[in-house]
Amino acid sequence: MNTLKNPLLIVANGEFPSNEIAIKQIKECNSIIAGDGAANILINRGYKPDIIIGDLDSISSENKVYHSDKIIEVKDQNQNDLRKAIDYAIIRKIKDIRIIGATGKREDHTIGNIFSLIKYHAVNIKIFTNTGFFTIINSNKKIRSFKGQQVSIFSLDDTIQIESSNLKYNFNKKTLRNLFNGTLNESNGSFFELKISHGNLIIFQTYA
Repeated sequence: MNTLKNPLLIVANGEFPSNEIAIKQIKECNSIIAGDGAANILINRGYKPDIIIGDLDSISSENKVYHSDKIIEVKDQNQNDLRKAIDYAIIRKIKDIRIIGATGKREDHTIGNIFSLIKYHAVNIKIFTNTGFFTIINSNKKIRSFKGQQVSIFSLDDTIQIESSNLKYNFNKKTLRNLFNGTLNESNGSFFELKISHGNLIIFQTYA
């Protein structure tokens, strides 16, 4: 098996992106892990994954044979292929993980994949979609942005107190009592800042 390198790209079996920023991640990353279903699409588009991981129920027979030296079979039905790939990368000391194909197709998979980020707050991890990207923070942070960028903030913990600056609608030790309370915000400039009492927040920022 190839040695994995940072930054690493994981390709999940959702909608393959059409946005240039998301697609650019394929070339910018030094290693690629594909879920077994996503491997078919990735290979058909001319890209070569370093690792193919999953329960192997979706990969084509041809790719299964041709890429047999890259396949890691993980049968755990309690984890989807995306989380299997993330776990595999983290065990191998990867600290910079970028993900495409995690959204689109089934909405339940999309929601599950996005909120999976909470589990992996110890690494730098991003999900790139066709409209923007999701990141996670677990401490006070100044976040690069641009004036007019659309920003949404999500939390599964309704006790986290949030303070912010340089957003259109700032937080003043406010908690997110509902998932939608932090959505549809906007950056006022080249950065915005978030201070949190504890825990983790998922941040979505649009490309334009």
